[in-house]
Formats: sequence, structure tokens, C-alpha cells
Amino acid sequence: MEHEIKLLKDREVDQKNKASGYETLLRDGIPLNEHFLALKNKFNNEKDELEKLVRNLEEEIKREEMNNRNKKHKIEILKRE
Repeated sequence: MEHEIKLLKDREVDQKNKASGYETLLRDGIPLNEHFLALKNKFNNEKDELEKLVRNLEEEIKREEMNNRNKKHKIEILKRE
């Protein structure tokens, strides 16, 4: 439980840091077109990271499903014996 709370706090701090990055972009006096390019790059980077995370999680789910199928198969074999 404590570990989960720590993870949630870390996630909250991470989100605040990301949001402050966007605020800084808009306050520093740089022309908006450069801000749009920076935001686009930041968006693409975050999107790529999330897509990679999704792919990794999907692969992990497939591995676990295969593992479960194998265990179920072994259970069925043992029941028959």
C-alpha cells in the first residue's frame, strides 16, 4: 500500500513537471511559431514514449496469456491422469 502511494505521488510530481514545462514555453517571450514547433516536438516525443509503453504492455499481456494457457493445459493433463 505504501509503495502504491509513493508511485502515485511520483506520478503526480511528474505530471506537474510536464505541465510547468508548457507554462514556461508560453511565458518566455519566444515567438509563438517557435512555441508551436516546441510543443509539437514535445507532443511527438511523449506520444512515441506512450506508444512504446503500450506495445511493451501488450507484449507482456500476450506472454502472460500464453503462460496461463500452458498452465491450464498442464492442469487438464494432470486432471486426466
